[in-house]
Amino acid sequence: MSIGVEASENELSIPIDYVPGVRGHAVLAVGPDSGGADALAVWRLGPTGVASGAWVVGFDEIERNPEQLRRIMWNLQDRCLIDWDRETPIGVLGRVTEVVPAELLSKLEDTILTIPELLEEISEHRSSYTTAVEQHRSHVKSKIAPLAWPTQLPGQEHLAAWAAKDRFASASQVAATALAVTAAVARTAQLWQDTEQARYRRTYLRSLGDPQPLPPLWLAQLRKAVHTNSSVSA
Repeated sequence: MSIGVEASENELSIPIDYVPGVRGHAVLAVGPDSGGADALAVWRLGPTGVASGAWVVGFDEIERNPEQLRRIMWNLQDRCLIDWDRETPIGVLGRVTEVVPAELLSKLEDTILTIPELLEEISEHRSSYTTAVEQHRSHVKSKIAPLAWPTQLPGQEHLAAWAAKDRFASASQVAATALAVTAAVARTAQLWQDTEQARYRRTYLRSLGDPQPLPPLWLAQLRKAVHTNSSVSA
């Protein structure tokens, strides 16, 4: 009997940046724009990190025309803010408290994701899958190869350095910062999809469930953002 038969790639395919029941993420960054003035960058991302909207607005412009930023920020409704830590997006939100409705600010602050936490969740699942392989090995006589991942999980510093590479060639420093976070989100989502593909190729690991587009806790937070913000209206 064959052990660990690989599934076809078609069985593992996941629709690009579409996950039922969720909207996605948002990235906020503060820094110099192309002219060196203090500015706010707002990036809207899908569930797996593909950008679907981007704005860079100077704080002097926000002061002159606050309604413009309010319209932009409403585009983030039903999404989770995401960054390397919670403090960064909270700090950015603190700079626009006089412009953005308090209820929307509160909802965004309550649905923040951090990239290190997402990496840790993926690591935990990889460990559990490896354990499941070892348990299966102990119950069969056939030789079973160890579970191999197509890509190793990077540490936070390594991922941050990779994400920032070459992105300072963008129009402004504040845009480069937002682009680097966006790249890290997309890479982290891809690392999970690599994880699920490696698992699902082992027929005896399919009992753990169908391939999922994102890890359970990550997906739950994105769904929570939709539910939490459902009562917020512009």
